[in-house]
Amino acid sequence: MQGLLHFCATRLVRLFYSRIEVRGQEHLLQQGPAVFVLNHPNGLLDPVVLMAVIGRPVTFWSKSTLFAVPVMGRIAARFGAVPIFRKADVGLPGGAADAEDMGRRNEATFAQCMDVLRAGGALALFPEGLTHSEPRLLPMRTGAARMALRAARDGGRDRSIRVVPVGLWYENNTRFRTAVLVAVGEPFAANDYADQHELDARLAVAAVTDRIEEGLRRVVLEAENSQLVRAIPVVAAWTAPKGEEPDLAARHEWASRLLDAYRDLQKRNPEKLERIADEAWGFADLLRSVGVSNPWQLEAPKLRWWPQALRVMVLAVLAIPALAGYLLSVIPYRLSGTLARSAWPENRTQAGMVKLLGGTALMILEWAALALAAGALVAPLWGIALVALAPTCAYVTMRWVEEVRIVRRAARYIWLRGRKTSLVAELAERRRALASSIREAVASL
Repeated sequence: MQGLLHFCATRLVRLFYSRIEVRGQEHLLQQGPAVFVLNHPNGLLDPVVLMAVIGRPVTFWSKSTLFAVPVMGRIAARFGAVPIFRKADVGLPGGAADAEDMGRRNEATFAQCMDVLRAGGALALFPEGLTHSEPRLLPMRTGAARMALRAARDGGRDRSIRVVPVGLWYENNTRFRTAVLVAVGEPFAANDYADQHELDARLAVAAVTDRIEEGLRRVVLEAENSQLVRAIPVVAAWTAPKGEEPDLAARHEWASRLLDAYRDLQKRNPEKLERIADEAWGFADLLRSVGVSNPWQLEAPKLRWWPQALRVMVLAVLAIPALAGYLLSVIPYRLSGTLARSAWPENRTQAGMVKLLGGTALMILEWAALALAAGALVAPLWGIALVALAPTCAYVTMRWVEEVRIVRRAARYIWLRGRKTSLVAELAERRRALASSIREAVASL
């Protein structure tokens, strides 16, 4: 049963996010005992994204109070979550009764995780201790280090416990069909700290916690404020050093270097930083004024019209099933978004899971209700046909909308290049000037 849930969950998350890229694939441990330590920007979807990448189930900690929520608690447990009991939750529903009870229950959770590692399984732990939308890592908790060191001690020197830092970066964690980057850092062996652990357990835990933090800082994009952490990746996408549109991994790496340059210029040469910032904002305003989101396409070889014409023909053929899918799915899709916004108006870290699971559940319920109604009012065969065709039509709708967006962008680019040649040349020149200024700033580090 758990295997089926793992399969369904990873397929759903790959449906929700159109692209999951991996940087550092060679560091992923797809077998043997491993403790993956991650940043935590997107609630329960974070471990599911990791599962989708490594191709095996993971056991992860989740705050005990979540298990008191009737639906979410059962879902979390089925996905491999085990409860961790926190001081802040003592006395709350799902929390420990007191400090002694908290210690006893957490010890049981540690024992359960030890069984997972002894069996060669994987843990996904979040050293920050909670999910959040802050632009920087929170102070590290020691639980992940203590877990890894205990497993290394109990497994002996012949059983290596690898600790793998993983950074998750979402283009937009709650928006359907956006992209995710999984940046995997270099693993280290908790066994390397075994001797120190025998001499002084507290120092060993502190050393491993520092090592985890160091690894995460190499793979997590951090900034002083949320506006900066949103703006830098966009500028990175426009100014890639190779002179071509970068993929998500290259954008992340270049954005990290841009942040270093930003901090350096902020101290050494704030006037130069202000000039570059003005140049970037001016370029952004110009793009916005002409409705262009990706300036690279204006610099690519001239777009040919016939592939877009072929797309339009395919879209015309699929228009009816796409409309059917829209009518069958639009209410639960919109309702799931409304539920996510009302449940978490400020903190959106759980909104992605609500939209994914809530939307899926509501669609299935609506399709089942419509199938029963069709079977009762028309004929049983109609109900069976509706159940069979509804998921296919919904998928066609999703792809149809994406293809329409591509055609619209292509049509705008073709029109701009054909009718606004001087504007296209200005956009290309300003992008190159911005890229040159930024590369010079990075080179001066």
